[in-house]
Amino acid sequence: MKRVTELLRVSLIVGVFASLSDASQAADLGGDCCSDLEERVAELEATTARKGNRKVSLTISGYVAQELTWWDDGAESNTYLHGLGPTQATHVKFTGEAQFAPGWKAGYTLRIQNLADNAFGRNPSTGAGINQSSPDFDQGLNVQMSYWYLQSKDLGKISIGRQAAASKSVAMFTDQSGTQIIDNYTFLAGFPQFGIRRNGALVPGITWGQLGYCYSQNVPLGGDCDGLVMNSVRYDSPVFSGFSVSASWGEDDDWEIAARYAGRWNDFKVQLGAGYSENSDERISGTTVMVSKDSQFFQAGGYVEHEPSGLFVHAAYGHEDNNDAVLTNGQVAPDSHHWYVKSGIRRKWLPLGPTVIYGDYAEYVDQLGPNALALGATGSTFSRYGGGIAQEIDAAAMTVYLKVQRYDADVSGAPSLTALEGLDLVSVGGLINF
Repeated sequence: MKRVTELLRVSLIVGVFASLSDASQAADLGGDCCSDLEERVAELEATTARKGNRKVSLTISGYVAQELTWWDDGAESNTYLHGLGPTQATHVKFTGEAQFAPGWKAGYTLRIQNLADNAFGRNPSTGAGINQSSPDFDQGLNVQMSYWYLQSKDLGKISIGRQAAASKSVAMFTDQSGTQIIDNYTFLAGFPQFGIRRNGALVPGITWGQLGYCYSQNVPLGGDCDGLVMNSVRYDSPVFSGFSVSASWGEDDDWEIAARYAGRWNDFKVQLGAGYSENSDERISGTTVMVSKDSQFFQAGGYVEHEPSGLFVHAAYGHEDNNDAVLTNGQVAPDSHHWYVKSGIRRKWLPLGPTVIYGDYAEYVDQLGPNALALGATGSTFSRYGGGIAQEIDAAAMTVYLKVQRYDADVSGAPSLTALEGLDLVSVGGLINF
């Protein structure tokens, strides 16, 4: 018995060495028997995110977006290279998820955005606002979102941390044309800090943002007035027949509710959204302009596309009520509203991917900021109109585009703000997803 065991052991060793010898000879012959496998392994290593444990998944996603804008304010013109502003800037997002019971899972999101070229922002080293003379708007990297959540298939989802509140962008995000990120009714990718000219000279202290001011968050957003990310607790219901509801509370003094719908009606793709928020935090964005704050904001939007033809229309509306709040400069914050419409066609004429051609128009009524009120302004109508063309490149998950915009404004009550000159902007850009 002992001898048989020894013979088996010797046979096994000989077999192993023979196999190694064969493999060595195959390699010496320069064959490609394993090259495909090696290339596949290398590809997987290059595209797979390493994760810290075997229980929680990790997905890395995001996009890079840059825009080149030529502008002319009637007395000066220039060209700036910039990003698409906060919340829609170039970013990388880390998301993880793990199922811990049937129908239950836990997860997290960490989103870091690049504000090194933020057209909406300020230079933190000088504190100076952007204007026609300064292309410097570097805010570096920013942790935009960081939150965790628990989700039940039947009961919904609870999220806690720095995140989008319940009604954030609920009207704007109904836009399914493929141009929502690159062109919408906010000034996130625009230049609200640009001064306005009258008789060829800049009006001291008056920018386009002073005619598109939102007191809910004390910033010149134009549309989506309570649309900045904040620390909050948020609940999202499950989706029932295309409908869902959300609610959130955060920053001590902000609560929001929203309802959404997405579906198809025969040949029509439909998306709807509405939200309401109340905000009484005087320093919600780090800037205090009110002595005592009580702002309510309502918004609603929708998108309808006739899928066989590609014809679409998107519309959004917002109303802000500030309840006669007194500002730190002694003025009274006005109530205001704005509306926006975008219409066009989305068709796949080229093998590259769908082409989108559109025109849009926005109007911001009585959105007077503190500086405009201090000059005696009692009413305003700020119009922004234009259009563009976007080409999607499916194989690269990319969109390249051209858009044209025009700003015009009429202000009443302040002699120094009459006959204001407009602003023209032409932008080309690209966005690539990963």
